Amino acid sequence: MKLNGLLNQLHISTTTEDDPVITGITSHSKKVKPGYLFFAISGVHADGHQYIQEAFENGAAAIIGEYDEEIGPGHYFYAKDTKQLLSLAASYFYEEPYKKHKMTGITGTNGKTTTSFLLQHILDSHGISTALFGTVYHFINGTKVKSSHTTPDPVTLQQMLSESKDDTVVMEVSSHGLEQKRIEGITYDQAIFLNLTHDHLDYHGTMESYYLCKAKLFSYLKNKGTAIICSEGHYGKRLTEELNKKNDLQVWTYGKRKTDSFYIEDVGKNSFNLVHETLQVTVPLPLPGEYNALNTTAAIAAALDYGIPIKSSIEYLKSFAGIPGRFEEIILQNGTEVIVDYAHTPDGVSQVLEAASKKAGNRPLYHVFGFRGNRDLTKRSEMISISLEYTTKTILTVDDLNGVDRDQLVQETQEAIPKASQLPVIVPDRTEAIFFALKEAPPNAVVIITGKGPEKYKEAYTHPSDSDLKTVELFQSMNKPTFI
Repeated sequence: MKLNGLLNQLHISTTTEDDPVITGITSHSKKVKPGYLFFAISGVHADGHQYIQEAFENGAAAIIGEYDEEIGPGHYFYAKDTKQLLSLAASYFYEEPYKKHKMTGITGTNGKTTTSFLLQHILDSHGISTALFGTVYHFINGTKVKSSHTTPDPVTLQQMLSESKDDTVVMEVSSHGLEQKRIEGITYDQAIFLNLTHDHLDYHGTMESYYLCKAKLFSYLKNKGTAIICSEGHYGKRLTEELNKKNDLQVWTYGKRKTDSFYIEDVGKNSFNLVHETLQVTVPLPLPGEYNALNTTAAIAAALDYGIPIKSSIEYLKSFAGIPGRFEEIILQNGTEVIVDYAHTPDGVSQVLEAASKKAGNRPLYHVFGFRGNRDLTKRSEMISISLEYTTKTILTVDDLNGVDRDQLVQETQEAIPKASQLPVIVPDRTEAIFFALKEAPPNAVVIITGKGPEKYKEAYTHPSDSDLKTVELFQSMNKPTFI
C-alpha cells in the first residue's frame, strides 16, 4: 500500500510528489522500520509527539500527529484524532480483514471471558471454526496465542484478523479498548451486553461515563445486526430502550422476565430452565451460579443468531471443559476444596461468593483476595464487606503493587476495612496468605481465592510460585505427609 492512497482513505489531503510504499504501521517509535507510517498519540503515560524524531531516525516514511505544525525532517501530516486514525489505518493496511469473518463483540463488567469461551465452544462443536480474542489468551487458527490485553492494540488486532482463517471471531471488548478506539475500522454482526457494575472508575470517573463507553460497542453493529442484551439491571434496560428506537438493528433481551426474548428460571446446582418463544428446555449449567446461567443464555442466543438450534447448543454444552481461572476447583487430600476465580469487582465477588457459599453448605468458607495498587479505591471497602458477609474467615493480601509501596498498599487496605464484628486477617505476601488459609481451614472446608484467576504474579513472593493455582499445587506437594 502506498502513502497517498492510505492518506486518501483517511481523508487527509496531501500535496507530496513522492509516494512511498508503506511497509507497516505503529504508534511505538522503537518498533518503526524503514517505510513505516508512525502515529504520534498523546497517552496517559507518554506523548508520542516526543518520539517523532526517533521515528524518523528509524526510517519512518511519514508521521501523523495532532500538532498543527510540521515536525521533523520528513513527511508530517496533521489529524485531530490519531487514536481513531491509527485503528482505521491498520484496518485499511490489512485490507479490512473483519469482512472475511462473522464478528461477535462481547462487553460487560463481568462475564466476558466465560461467555466468549462458551460461545466459541458451541460454534466449534457445530463445525464453525472460531477465533477467540480475550483476557486469558487469543485463539487463532486452532492455536493459542499469549494475550497481554483483553482487547489488543489496533495494529495487533487487525494483524490477527488478517492472519485468521477462522469463519467467526468472538471478541471480548473492554471499556478501555472502546475508549481508546481500538476497534475503529471493524463492524460486528452481533454485539452482546452482559452487565455493568462498579469497576474502572479510576479510569472513567463516573458510572455514567462508564456506561456511555460500553454502549459505544453497539454503534459498531452492521445494518440489521443483532444486539443481545441482559435485561437484569438498570443499564441493560436503558440500553434496550435506546436501541429499540433504531430500526436498523435486531434487539434480543435475556434475563429473568417473561417478557425477555430468552428468559431463565429454576436455576439449580447443575441446570436451569430456558424459555424462548414456544420452546422450553433444560440447560446444563457449565459453571455454578445464576450469573453463569445468564452467561450461558447469552452464548446460546448468539449461537441461535448464527443458525445453531438451541437444542444443539445444549448438547454441545455437555462437553464444555471449563475455563482457566473461572471457578477452577482443586480438591486437596484432606478434603479441602479450593476454588480459584478471577472475580475482582464488587458484583463479581458477590456472585462468585454466593455460588461458593451454596457449594459449601454448612462447611466453613475461607476467602483470600487483595487489591492492586493505583486502582479504583472506591470499591475496596464494599468488597471487604461482601466477603465478610459470605465467609467464615476473610484473609486480605496484596495483588499487584503497580508502583505502590507494599506497606502503603497494606495501610490503604487496613483503612478500607469497615467496622464489623468479624475482622479480616491481613497477610501481605500473597503466597503466604494462601498457605495461611489452607493451613487454617479445617478438613473438608472450602477455600476460595479471587482476583487473579489464571494471571501470572507480577511480584516476587516468599514461596516459588507464579500464580494462585501454582501456589495451591505447591502447598499440596509440600504438605502431602499431613494429609490422610
